[in-house]
Amino acid sequence: MGGKGPRQVLQASAATKGPRRLTEVPAETSQHQAMEKITATINANLLQCCVCSGPLTPPLFQCTKGHVSCSRCCPADGYLDDEVECLMCDEPETATRFRAMEHILVGMRMPCPFRQHGCAKMIPYASVQAHKASCVHAPCHCPISGCTGYGSKPLREHIRQDHPGVVRTIISPHCLTPLRMHAHEQARMVRLGDSDGSPEFLVIVGQYKQLGRMLSVVRLVDESVVEQDFKHRIEVVGNAGVLSLSGETLDAERLKEPYKASPFLFVPNETWDSPEGIRVFIELK
Repeated sequence: MGGKGPRQVLQASAATKGPRRLTEVPAETSQHQAMEKITATINANLLQCCVCSGPLTPPLFQCTKGHVSCSRCCPADGYLDDEVECLMCDEPETATRFRAMEHILVGMRMPCPFRQHGCAKMIPYASVQAHKASCVHAPCHCPISGCTGYGSKPLREHIRQDHPGVVRTIISPHCLTPLRMHAHEQARMVRLGDSDGSPEFLVIVGQYKQLGRMLSVVRLVDESVVEQDFKHRIEVVGNAGVLSLSGETLDAERLKEPYKASPFLFVPNETWDSPEGIRVFIELK
């Protein structure tokens, strides 16, 4: 009598003639093979298309020289016959489906690029770009120069909490109101009315190369703000005359991309860098 060995299961093996034979397979081995996973570190450059340098997305093609092309860089009519022309080769060379790499990519999962901001999801490799565009944990960008970004919350709340030094001014609608701004100011909060629910705007001062400043206006909104169209007019008075800009006011809730002012009012350095301050007039309606 001895101790009990590992539990085993009986697995039928196919046979064309004779009685069915039973093969003993350890249960632990079969379960281990079905569930086994590995974690590996891969150089991200190895998962880039040789043509566009973007992430590899199936179907993939590879030529005999090793150039791997993604689906975006291959003509669609080549998918049916599983071969296309390699766009990297100096002379025309056929590239064929790289199915081995396709199978690897299908099974790959990677953590969300914004895991440090709270996203714990594991994303299929081919879906990473789509997930980044919709992830609620994606960091937001701030239009104020020098701000390194912040977590996913409305820009309105970010300005209030993280930029307490931004001056706040109350103006009346349909009135061209003067703002005495200083050369070091990068933004000015403007409220259209003195009630708590009044619309709020941000006058943004950006650097335009080394030539001067660019002034733009956005409306700060969040989920509680009622949709409404606003127009703005900005004027800057200098020794050479009056600079003016009028246009529609864009809404800004969360900036998923770096802020690009459009349109903007260009103010030369000799006008903006006045030691007495800059006379900026704004009208909102």
